[in-house]
Amino acid sequence: MAYKLTYFDIKGRGETIRLIFAAAGKKFADDRVKFDNWGALKPDTPWGSLPTLHVGDQTLGQSLTICRYLARKFKLVGANEWEAAKCDELVDAMNDLYLEWIKLVFEKNEEKKAEWKEKFLTTSAPKYLEKFEALQKDNGGDFLVGKSLTWADIFIADKLRAFEESVDTGLLNAYSNLRNMKDAVYSNPAIKAYMEGA
Repeated sequence: MAYKLTYFDIKGRGETIRLIFAAAGKKFADDRVKFDNWGALKPDTPWGSLPTLHVGDQTLGQSLTICRYLARKFKLVGANEWEAAKCDELVDAMNDLYLEWIKLVFEKNEEKKAEWKEKFLTTSAPKYLEKFEALQKDNGGDFLVGKSLTWADIFIADKLRAFEESVDTGLLNAYSNLRNMKDAVYSNPAIKAYMEGA
């Protein structure tokens, strides 16, 4: 089966998908769109947005849908239906925090941006990170769901990386278990090789 991921030449919403391919050891065409070319391409996308995944002659839109499809395909959804559902739950929760982060990142007004950053660091992030920290500790081992790497670990690690790089490099200082999970994801040999070549 031939796969092609179409997304901008940034990490953004496409990076978790790239990491899932890497973790699964599956090849795909990484079609990176220049922002100048987006206007012409937009009408041909399912929902007027990127990323899109082309599987043979079929096209799938919406980043989380693509992630879920690939995670099921590549057996990165845990050991059973319950673990698969827990993966969905954790990803949906992290995506809520990610949407808060997007407000901060794309805010143009510097005063408003400072307000969003303060809220993110003191209210939004702790609300979620404390829960993830407790879940990882309770699960034991390196991961959030079950005993092996899932797409939930990959998605959450990718978003934590984005938060650290753009908001606060010390964001996980108070969350040692969560940091261990993130480090375990990026220590995965296939993901590490992808990151080194990216």
